[in-house]
Amino acid sequence: MQQDAPDAEDSALVLNGGWRSIEFQATVALAAMLTPLNSTMLAVGLPAIRSHFDVGVGEMALLISVYLVAVAAMQPVSGRLGDAFGSIRVMMIGLVLLIAISAISALATNLPMLILMRGLQGAATALVLPNGIAVLRRRTPSARLGTVLGMNGAALSIAAATGPVIGGALLLAGDWRLLFLVNVPLSVVAIAMLLRLSPDKGHGRSTLNIDLPSLGALVLIFASLVLIGSATRVENPAFLIAGGALLPVTVAAYWLRSRRGGSIVEFRFFGARNFRAAASSQALTNLVMYSFLVSLPLYLVDLRGVSDQVVSLVLFSLMAAMIALSPVGGALTDRVGRRPLLLGGGFVIAVATVALVVLFDDPPLAAIIGPLIGVGIGLGISGPARSSAALEAWGRDVAGSVSGTFSMMRYAGAIVGAAVIAALLGPDPGEGAFRLLALVLAGGAILNLFASLEIRDRPKAATGGPLEPGAPALERP
Repeated sequence: MQQDAPDAEDSALVLNGGWRSIEFQATVALAAMLTPLNSTMLAVGLPAIRSHFDVGVGEMALLISVYLVAVAAMQPVSGRLGDAFGSIRVMMIGLVLLIAISAISALATNLPMLILMRGLQGAATALVLPNGIAVLRRRTPSARLGTVLGMNGAALSIAAATGPVIGGALLLAGDWRLLFLVNVPLSVVAIAMLLRLSPDKGHGRSTLNIDLPSLGALVLIFASLVLIGSATRVENPAFLIAGGALLPVTVAAYWLRSRRGGSIVEFRFFGARNFRAAASSQALTNLVMYSFLVSLPLYLVDLRGVSDQVVSLVLFSLMAAMIALSPVGGALTDRVGRRPLLLGGGFVIAVATVALVVLFDDPPLAAIIGPLIGVGIGLGISGPARSSAALEAWGRDVAGSVSGTFSMMRYAGAIVGAAVIAALLGPDPGEGAFRLLALVLAGGAILNLFASLEIRDRPKAATGGPLEPGAPALERP
């Protein structure tokens, strides 16, 4: 396993600061931003698509879900491809595919064709995000990794937050097809910028191992959770029944396949304490964040009669706090260590979610905004430290696979969050159901704090000294 020193061929490209470092980070961020942008941008176009094809809410839920499932399941595949063929090369392949798929999507003549293209679009963008993070990991010294990841995290959050705004502007300029066509010029620019970077070398095709049966089982696991999560939005109990029946079967199928040595998810990474704790924290924090972003509009609009514009401002308070604090959290985690930032951010998230539970009795709007800002602050502070701890738990030689597995946990948390919302709220939720959901999310935030306690900061010797025998790269037992 490699030590935490830059590879010889990357020594000239280590991100130590300066204009070259900024240009490199901006290039990677621009490419990676297309994943969250495409996730949120389409939301405002769903009514227009529904009207164009004259379909119901269930079909629109499928259009959303197929993208989420494809992105989640492809994360570990993407990381393995990056390790084998080079992360920058895989990113460019993903962008080329995104151009072609987006152009075909704009020409879709029926909804099944559009749903298929939407799934392929998710698979294409999934080739970009984890490999972008892997490139940053390989070319950044540990002393600056938190700062670099903090800036990258802020860029991804900006893309997610501005997606609906960009989507609305495109709808004003034309129709829903522009929501797909906009990927063409953006991807062309990203490819042009990536071509300016020196490509990283992969380990070769002989090192690539993608187990298709376990990948299929993973897709079905996520799909079953998405079906459960869609039950509330479409008010169709068949979704809940189908998802509930499919989930244990697919989990059992994956377990049996992994027992025979086939697994698309590299469970060995979870053997490193820092990775295991950081990945668990990643899933829990995204469960909390995603659940608030999805459930609060239902509560505010259906029970409180708040306008959509006000709801947008309420949700933006969380995103704005996270965007503003992510670079700060990155810089601080390089100064004081990963663990203090994880514990501090986790504590703020836990306090904010508990406050929401206490206040969840016909609270004034300001009483909701305050804790939401607290959640955003906690996420911004702890995010770079969480990513740094996970990526550093293993060597740079498997940065793609580690990044892919860690990124998958982010989407797994969001998907489980949607299932929790469906299970607790039902088709016609009242104040008590939302209070119960807030209580469950507070429990998730507290569990995240306990997971963060398991993180151990890297010893100073790990920046270049030899590793103890038998320990994973960059981690001591």
